[in-house]
Amino acid sequence: MNDLQIPAFKIVQNKTEMLIFCCPNKVIYERFDVSRRIDDKILGYQRSFSNAKIKQIKNYILNENGVIPNSVLVNIDSECYSYSEDENLLTLQGSQNSLGLIIDGQHRLKGCYEANPEFEIVVVAVLGLLVKEQAGLFVTINKTQTGVPASLYLDLMNLLEGDIEDFDGEEVSTERRATEIAIRLNEDPNSPLYELIRRTGESGLGISLNEFVRQIKDYVAPGKGKLAGFGFEEQYKIFRIYFRAIKAVFIEQWENENSYILKTVGFGGLMKAFYEIFNIVLQQHQKFDTDNLISTFKFIEDFKFDRDTLPSGGGVNAQKAAGELIIRSLKEKMKNSENLVSIIGE
Repeated sequence: MNDLQIPAFKIVQNKTEMLIFCCPNKVIYERFDVSRRIDDKILGYQRSFSNAKIKQIKNYILNENGVIPNSVLVNIDSECYSYSEDENLLTLQGSQNSLGLIIDGQHRLKGCYEANPEFEIVVVAVLGLLVKEQAGLFVTINKTQTGVPASLYLDLMNLLEGDIEDFDGEEVSTERRATEIAIRLNEDPNSPLYELIRRTGESGLGISLNEFVRQIKDYVAPGKGKLAGFGFEEQYKIFRIYFRAIKAVFIEQWENENSYILKTVGFGGLMKAFYEIFNIVLQQHQKFDTDNLISTFKFIEDFKFDRDTLPSGGGVNAQKAAGELIIRSLKEKMKNSENLVSIIGE
């Protein structure tokens, strides 16, 4: 593949150099990567494609003589280009490898490509940014325009803020601790929530990262959370045990995509009930582990996470009511059980 030369103009904004140029959309689509969190859990940072949005753009171009005047934003890797200011000429290397990443405009680009690969587009290129810097630019642009989904923003925190070695440090925010617990549960193949926490704002099976973080923040807040007496690793272990036991006891509902157990009201109810269940297990068994928690949930193994049992709606009030229903059902079954023996002594 030969080098490609394109007329381009350089501008500088707050010390950031950028090149502005026009080219057939296939140049960008075919020679730059789209990095998406759903595909690349380490370095990617964009949302998954919306097929409906792509189809809308394609039809707009083909059937309505549409124009796309707003630009696509890319990052060109440092080793993949040269620029002559005297000639205002950008040279893109003819390598078969990717030239960089598409930071913003992925839907416009794919819609244009499906309509006509030769369709001319406007491109703004930043030059040689680190992945962390690209992620920050992506968030900033989308926060001020269409909005980054809350789950995606949380998922980007490790890129934007950098890695953390000690999550028990005083400088670690509640949000970051809660997000780290969620990400670990989602990435560990042995976790009951493996790939069931949606991290990019898309709909689908499982619970959103934003909802998970919102539900556990009160438990893991440093110094004042209900689990503040436990270190971060212990907190993570507690939630892994909690959902492992839930999955074990309610396995049929857990694997049924029509069940409410991993929808907002069911999941929220389990989280609202968590701390009281946590204390019940400690009081009865003096040890919070998977076996003891399973034996506790067994009292309500016939509990149904469906619309006939749970309160209607998915708001905070419905979640709170669902949590109260779970606790009430558990206490009634435990009270009536012949297997539960209370020992009172000096």
